[in-house]
Amino acid sequence: MIETSHSQSCQTPLCYMPKLCMISAGIWRLPLPVENVILKKTYTVYRKFVRVCFPIFLASLCIQCTLTLLDKNSSKTTEELFKQLSYFITLLIVEVATILWQRDEVLRLISFVYEEEEKIFRSGEKIIIQAHLKQVHFCKNSNWIVLVFTLFAGSTMILETYWRRFEVEKYNREHNATLPVPFLFELYCYKFDAEKHAAVLHYVNDFAAIINGFRIVSTKTIFFSCIMFVPSVLKQLCIRFRKMGTYEDDIFVILRHLILEHQEVNRFVKKLNDCVKYLILMEYLLDSLNVAATSIQFITYDRKMLASPIFYISHLFVQTFILAWNANEVKIQSLALADAIYDSPWYKQTMGVKKSLLTVILRAQRPLLLTIGPFDAMTTQSGLAIMKASYSYVTLMMNNY
Repeated sequence: MIETSHSQSCQTPLCYMPKLCMISAGIWRLPLPVENVILKKTYTVYRKFVRVCFPIFLASLCIQCTLTLLDKNSSKTTEELFKQLSYFITLLIVEVATILWQRDEVLRLISFVYEEEEKIFRSGEKIIIQAHLKQVHFCKNSNWIVLVFTLFAGSTMILETYWRRFEVEKYNREHNATLPVPFLFELYCYKFDAEKHAAVLHYVNDFAAIINGFRIVSTKTIFFSCIMFVPSVLKQLCIRFRKMGTYEDDIFVILRHLILEHQEVNRFVKKLNDCVKYLILMEYLLDSLNVAATSIQFITYDRKMLASPIFYISHLFVQTFILAWNANEVKIQSLALADAIYDSPWYKQTMGVKKSLLTVILRAQRPLLLTIGPFDAMTTQSGLAIMKASYSYVTLMMNNY
């Protein structure tokens, strides 16, 4: 069932916002929900442009960040260095996630979510649809939180850059000085006069900030939507197992259908974990460093410019704990299936049905997990561990500051 096609015709609510953000960011590879050929060709050109330009943009940012760190005579302040480091870490994670979400096996997982959600709405079971819509509502709220915090973080960074640019230009006019104009992203410009073409670089920075904002939101929200799909299906299985004795159909047919659904969601989680476990490991290792670098900005920044690091730290906190919470929910709901079967009228069934139910209970004792690479499971404790590591990094950096 995981090997599904790439075509979807229904606007399913669970992945609707991530789909729009992925289209805006130029990383949507599945068919567009439009019939206009010109729009499709235009989007293809835009997607290829983004796919080529942003790795170059990231490489330029990396080179400039490295050169600045190695330059002992650099005029950059410590907080500016930490700011560029935190931006590079964020964009590196986003670039890796972008590549991941365009792989064929991941696209098949997204297609599977679409198809299963369509089946839920076609089933006509009100209690199942209501349970799923409740999960959709939670998913939408989580995605909106990510979108709002990312929007505020990106907006304050752009506005702060323009304010600093205005202050520098004002100082240069009043004192006949030639201080360099600040940029949001300090890029390596080989044989390119950055001061002479500062306006062009500012437009490039603004465009990159907007598109990367969409890339951040889309890669996070599609990830959260795929994860939240699992507790939704598991909750529906719990409802169906509890109602097993009330169905009029043959109990063996119902039980076989429920066992097959349980096996499908197990395969889905295994496939999803195989695809994203090293991305989770990368985020686990780098997010603590990113939070620490941003915290240093907050501590050492000009008090007039605190909005940017505050919203950026909040953005990182929100992403980390939504991921940890949802990964933990997958584990909890997979274990709850055994309790749901025990709550069903299993004692009224035949011996063959009882043995089959016992097999499902034994299988449900092994929780479904999203792991941090090949290591431990991602849970709320893992999110707290990232924050504890960030505190340790901040303490170490401040002692050397």
